[in-house]
Amino acid sequence: MYNVKILGAGSIGNHLANASRRMGWNVTICDLDPEALQRTRDEIYPMRYGQWDDSIQLFNASDAPRGGFDLIFIGTPPDSHMNLTLEAIKEKPKAILVEKPLCTPALENTDELYRLAE
Repeated sequence: MYNVKILGAGSIGNHLANASRRMGWNVTICDLDPEALQRTRDEIYPMRYGQWDDSIQLFNASDAPRGGFDLIFIGTPPDSHMNLTLEAIKEKPKAILVEKPLCTPALENTDELYRLAE
């Protein structure tokens, strides 16, 4: 069984959470906005998938667990992707999925990501 950490409690975060739960994986969703976490639990997830899944853990980003995740999915706005990806690498997951686009047109921090990937 995989342990999955999803960064972002918006639309894509809910889709990734549901897909992961359908695979039987453990899911933790993290977001900067407590109201986004509440909307996920009380509105978005139940409306889309019938009911909230109590096995999904919700954390404010500042309190989110670090390490021990097999997969980290980043489903936040594009301007946060690169910084979150660089932080996720430090947790040493087996894989990181970054929603498109990977970065903004300015390509900030892509050199560092390339260096770490080598």
